[in-house]
Amino acid sequence: MLLCVDLDGVVYRGSEPVPGVGPLLTERVAGGDRVVYVTNNSFLRRVEYRSRIEACGAPLSTHGIITAASAVAQHFVDKGYRHILVYGAEGLAAELRDAGLDACRTAEFDGPESLAVWGVDAVTVGLDRESDWHDLAVATDAVRAGAPLIVPNRDANYPDPGRLVPGTGAAVAALEAATGVRATAIGKPAPDLLLQAAALDGSDIRDAIMIGDSPATDIAAANAAGCRSILLMTGVGAGVGAVQIDDLPAAQRPTWVARDAAEMAGILTAVTASGVARG
Repeated sequence: MLLCVDLDGVVYRGSEPVPGVGPLLTERVAGGDRVVYVTNNSFLRRVEYRSRIEACGAPLSTHGIITAASAVAQHFVDKGYRHILVYGAEGLAAELRDAGLDACRTAEFDGPESLAVWGVDAVTVGLDRESDWHDLAVATDAVRAGAPLIVPNRDANYPDPGRLVPGTGAAVAALEAATGVRATAIGKPAPDLLLQAAALDGSDIRDAIMIGDSPATDIAAANAAGCRSILLMTGVGAGVGAVQIDDLPAAQRPTWVARDAAEMAGILTAVTASGVARG
């Protein structure tokens, strides 16, 4: 069985492992399941995830990690864009450069004139805890000049240990408010990352299970892709209390809810014991 697993809030919160999840995933892989991590994270390169995942005792699968940042990079390559302005952290810019793009951060420019000389093809946004008014102003200049705004995600919050902090979506919202331009988001809740995971695995997405902590992104992506889902209450959901499933929009309702790794283990065991692909 293919398990599409979110990272932030599921495998870890900040630098702290979510108790029990890493060992559970390792056990499931030993029993024949496959794991592909699908994350909206936009401030790390894919190669930087290895140490975080291994520190949590979680397995690195054959298919590895699919990120919204890498999907954005592929989108730019497919569109023939070359010069990408990054309103975000260096990790996002590095991911774009790994795809052969000329990515520069907003801090490298002082205003419309220097942007015009370089020639911006598109603008993207990522989580950056050190961005300031200047970065927002430069990104605003580029979008107002006509550069398309393509972003990894609209995640309003990011789960740090002990609290939720503003996510990429907060920066996207600020840029949209400043320009009047609506961004195109590539990551979850769009189904693309999950469909890519199933394609890499060579399996039917309908037989997969998405494990995530956010009804609005992870679970909505699962429903859009047509697969089952487990809402794990260890990340975004943990910060707002118990989710009342019946109160959620239909598009955000999970197949199952687990408070922790132990409850998730029980769900996965029951699915395996049922002997059917669809639960």
